[in-house]
Amino acid sequence: MMHEYNTMTQHHPQTHHYETTVELTADNATTRGSTHKRRSISSLIVQIWCSMIVLLGLGSLPASAAQPDMEIQQSLDAYALVEGWVRDWQVPDEDEINAEIVPVAIAIVTLRLEGKVFGRGSSVTLEPSLGTLGKATQDAIRSANTKLTGERDAMWESFMSDLASRITITIEIANTIVPMSQSELGLPGFGYTPGVLGVVVEKGNRLEVIGPESMLARNTDMTQSAMALANTLSNDASAVLESISTLAELGYSFYRFEPVVLAQPAESMGASFIDRGGRVVAQSEISVHEISVMSSKIAQHLMDRRWVGVERFGLMGTLDPVTGRTESPFANTFEQALGAYALLRYGADVQTKLHRQAIIAARDILGDLAVVEESETPAWDDKLGACMTVIALAEFPLVDLLGDDQLNSLRTQCLEVLDGLYSESRGFDHSVPSGSHGLVAHALVRASKLDPRNRSALARSATDRVLQDVPAAGLVGQMPFLGWAVAELGVDETPGSARDALLEMRSLVWEHQLSREDLVWMDRDLVGGIVFTSSSTPLPSWIATKPLAYIASMLGDDRFTPGLLASSDVRAQIEHQVAAVRFIRQLCIDDENLHLYASGSAARWGVRRALWDQRLAVEADAMALLALSETSRSFDAIMKKSIPNKTE
Repeated sequence: MMHEYNTMTQHHPQTHHYETTVELTADNATTRGSTHKRRSISSLIVQIWCSMIVLLGLGSLPASAAQPDMEIQQSLDAYALVEGWVRDWQVPDEDEINAEIVPVAIAIVTLRLEGKVFGRGSSVTLEPSLGTLGKATQDAIRSANTKLTGERDAMWESFMSDLASRITITIEIANTIVPMSQSELGLPGFGYTPGVLGVVVEKGNRLEVIGPESMLARNTDMTQSAMALANTLSNDASAVLESISTLAELGYSFYRFEPVVLAQPAESMGASFIDRGGRVVAQSEISVHEISVMSSKIAQHLMDRRWVGVERFGLMGTLDPVTGRTESPFANTFEQALGAYALLRYGADVQTKLHRQAIIAARDILGDLAVVEESETPAWDDKLGACMTVIALAEFPLVDLLGDDQLNSLRTQCLEVLDGLYSESRGFDHSVPSGSHGLVAHALVRASKLDPRNRSALARSATDRVLQDVPAAGLVGQMPFLGWAVAELGVDETPGSARDALLEMRSLVWEHQLSREDLVWMDRDLVGGIVFTSSSTPLPSWIATKPLAYIASMLGDDRFTPGLLASSDVRAQIEHQVAAVRFIRQLCIDDENLHLYASGSAARWGVRRALWDQRLAVEADAMALLALSETSRSFDAIMKKSIPNKTE
């Protein structure tokens, strides 16, 4: 079944890299948000009540359900059968295999030890048959046995019993295998989002299979995986260089399947049904309380990402939880300062011990930036990092910075860099990427908190220049910093002003937000995500948190969202924001995702780059935390003005 995407979302790339500058396309946007029909009084009451449920956390709304591809009991029976074999650590013999009561066409069994793949086996036939499950389990156990090198002494049986009990099991099973159509073969990723469907490749009488779980762990899509399978079947490394259409002409056949996936999140836990590596978050789960919980969990995760050695590296680099390794010992200056800023904004409303810890951690991270360790680049040598550092430092009272030698030195050197990045006569320095002009403008605004020099005219000039040079569809790439700069400088409400441009930007973002009606069942976890049509990957990802962080601020700002909770415009904005928060929650690593990871504890509550890209970047964590913190503030502002007697 082909996806029911509109024309904005049908092109899927073969690699998953994410641009920092993105844009929306106004011409092709589906204007769902601008075509509201007159509603009855009763439906308005229902909408108000639904908004109250979200804001006050009074209850939950029913989530739509869908039937799984395979009968639930059949899936559970299959898992129980595999688990019995694994716990006994007995390769099923031919009689056991032939006595199976669960016929399947495809079975993939993955055994993990301490989060790492210890053994994997698969079996595939074009029609459901008995024996498929047993053969896959045979392969998995035999694969694991090749890694056991100890002497088979008197303690061996006890050792194996303990080992088998610690193994976590994942099965991927399916009954239906569908041949790929010619049109599908011509599309990147075969026209499907990664991480849901598996691939079978046939050549002669030989079949090879890969499931979505392996694709998620390897960050590959269906096309890339199919080419790798064809290479395995050919025993010729040159096959991987051929296009899919050429391979089809050479006699390769390609199939897809949608498996039922059952996985143990951790040792001694029961299996969970898995969708795209985790679970689908229901929108009914999102409330003010849940947003607060999410913020706290992400803040704690961000604080836990600090370097634990004696070096003052600050926050560690991007973590790949599948392998448990980071791409570098430390994040770049921009990410470090952004992480500190997110923690400071989270801790600004000091309520709990965790909020206070966040402020202390942020100060320590900025202090670490002031110390240049071997192999580090000074913060002031990174122009964008210096701008972000200025923004973060401005959260502290100036007297506190002046009393700290390291932070004061960082302040003066970063301000010196900032002052060379924009002038009214020549505009932005050529070294500043166009997508970062809003960042420079915001840093100029915040610099007024850091020394006596008045940069307000310069800041307004920089902000006005961005608004003049960038159309509304491109403003999304300047968020959230340009929006915060405009808001802090003061919003001009005359026609054609910054206010109008930002309102248009918000409308375009919501027009590109995916709803349940846009998506087939297998892609229901994308609800609330934003599709950036000019991006190299027009699929929802963490990049959406950038505009969402400022749009969250707009929600509680009467200059952009006037009215009370009973207002239809306010309710419409709340509905969009809640859907966006649902998608952010979907990006967060949950218990059900942990079965994929070697470093589960370090990954928990990290924000993935995409649902099919497990890597955890500091920037994604920080932007998500900013979006959630601003959402909480805005919801609180709406409630205070809508319910005047609401207690503090």
